[in-house]
Amino acid sequence: MKKAMFVFLLMAFAQAKDVLRVQVAAVHSVTHDDRGGRAVIDKAIMGANAPTRQVESFNLDAIINGEHVLLACDDPKGCEAPALGSYDAEMKRKTFVKMTFTLPLSQKQVSRWYKIAGSW
Repeated sequence: MKKAMFVFLLMAFAQAKDVLRVQVAAVHSVTHDDRGGRAVIDKAIMGANAPTRQVESFNLDAIINGEHVLLACDDPKGCEAPALGSYDAEMKRKTFVKMTFTLPLSQKQVSRWYKIAGSW
């Protein structure tokens, strides 16, 4: 009986993933302030007038469900440039997309957060 109740509670709290297919059509280089943990701590210690480190990141022109969408990097570490092609992604709160792709040469798989910022 306890196992059945545990399974029921687990199912009640589990959320289904909204998986979608993202086709990356173009990649754009952008520069923004570093928001990583180290940068935040340095800024707090050195004060508001301390120089801010810049990070190169990449925004994407993508096609999701037939719509042209601009995906702006929303990951504090910055976002690498994925190769043009199609990738699986997960949508959260209807405005954020978590896309997983493989980096060239190292074949390391990374997941980065993007915010839907408009259309192109």
